Amino acid sequence: MTTDINLAPRTWAEIDLTAMKNNFRTCKERAGGRKVMCVIKGNAHGHGAVPVGLALQEAGADAYATAAMAEAIELREAGITKPILVLGWTPAALAGDLVRYGLIQSILDEEYANELNDACRGLGEPLEVHIKLDTGMTRTGIFAHKDHKKAAEAVCRIDKLPNLKITGIFTHFAVADVPDRDDFTEWQRSNFCAVLDEMEKLGFTRDITKHTSNSAAILYHPDCRFDMVRAGAALYGFNPKNEEEDIEGITPVLTFKTHVAQVKDIPKGALVSYGLTYEAPTDMTIAVVAAGYADSYPRGVSNKGAWAVINGQKCMQIGRVCMDMCMFDVTGKDVHRGDEVILYGKGGMTLEQLTNLIPTINVEPTCLLTNRVKRIYK
Repeated sequence: MTTDINLAPRTWAEIDLTAMKNNFRTCKERAGGRKVMCVIKGNAHGHGAVPVGLALQEAGADAYATAAMAEAIELREAGITKPILVLGWTPAALAGDLVRYGLIQSILDEEYANELNDACRGLGEPLEVHIKLDTGMTRTGIFAHKDHKKAAEAVCRIDKLPNLKITGIFTHFAVADVPDRDDFTEWQRSNFCAVLDEMEKLGFTRDITKHTSNSAAILYHPDCRFDMVRAGAALYGFNPKNEEEDIEGITPVLTFKTHVAQVKDIPKGALVSYGLTYEAPTDMTIAVVAAGYADSYPRGVSNKGAWAVINGQKCMQIGRVCMDMCMFDVTGKDVHRGDEVILYGKGGMTLEQLTNLIPTINVEPTCLLTNRVKRIYK
């Protein structure tokens, strides 16, 4: 007799698709009804690309963005029919697949555009592309920090390539989530607008989709919304500023849970876990739970004030987080083997509270959820 291990997951993530749909509607409303491109790269920030993509399509998603072509193809084959923009680099040799699956490729620079144009020769239809402008992030894109005319000239030359079809132009903000750097965000926006003005002077008058706003810009920079916005972090209920404050209409989607594997009494002076970094200050009871950094519970939170909820009781983490286990102080609490443990999410620590202990950003732990963490969709 075989056992279905999915019936009794060791660790699991409960994903509330209703909350995600509500977050999408909030982004749509905050964007003034503009189109919303849903960013579901990195397996939808660890939440599961296909279930999330289908749920958002039901909610009215206008478009999607992925980091890689393989992510976009997965969505297409699962039944996603809306436009999908590949934000990252795709080798020109795979241009035929981009066209075959009806994908939109980001153009990172003029040389890359020429490579794609050559690769698309003979395919019978042009490859749809969005031009990426580097307005200050200094990452991918046509350099447009200054000399806006030069950037516009590059766009216009790309527009003449017979095997590419420009349908959009965009940029990405570096510090839209940092209030005291609003001047830099405004500078990036002005660079973007300056390139558009120069393109018009050069005779580029065709109407194409313009998009710049990430989640932070949707929430905090109304002047940056243009024709479409790109919602990522906010869809999943993350605070784009990584602050421990609620945002109206945005609620966490994922709750990370595990079980108690053992409850044991230890005497005063006992040393707990690798490195012996925690010494019991008195006789105490600890719970060993079945999750560790191989499940994406961060090792960096060891002994720093992280807590979990077991049977509705707040229990402090102690000792170093191991690969597959971690320990909590349950002295005087009603805790037993097999009890459910909320490590973070609804009813427990927020990701902002957890990651500010390390520190890192709230998006990282869910992106690192491993395959042995079962996703359960509500």
